[in-house]
Amino acid sequence: MELHAVKAFYSRREGLVELEDDVLSIVRQVREAHGDRVKISWEPTTEMYVFSENCGDGTERLIFMVEELDGRTLERLAQADSFSRGYVDAYDRTEREQDEAFAAREEAARERLRDQGERLAHALKKDGIGPHPLQIRVTKDLDA
Repeated sequence: MELHAVKAFYSRREGLVELEDDVLSIVRQVREAHGDRVKISWEPTTEMYVFSENCGDGTERLIFMVEELDGRTLERLAQADSFSRGYVDAYDRTEREQDEAFAAREEAARERLRDQGERLAHALKKDGIGPHPLQIRVTKDLDA
């Protein structure tokens, strides 16, 4: 059962009961900080509060479970929030570093070939071989 910041509820014994806020304002504070991205539910079988995240891909993922809602849960949620503390995925970082190293190697090879290519072009020109447009004979008949 998902918990919301309850303002009023109906009881058979007491009728309409109005509340200022939920106990310790934990649910409200989580809603203010994370919106609908983080859901707090009560799991009656384990008698624990379940914090879960509604991810961008539509999957609901478990963050953690606690027995009591108090200030410690807010601290634990803040520690678990990889977006707010600047978490960098090691795999992504390594991929970026490899891409940068590959680009640097490619540029160095291009520079080496550029010098050698100019010397080759100069030597071919000196020998009267090039550079001139390459001509390819194309026949009209496919069988020829």
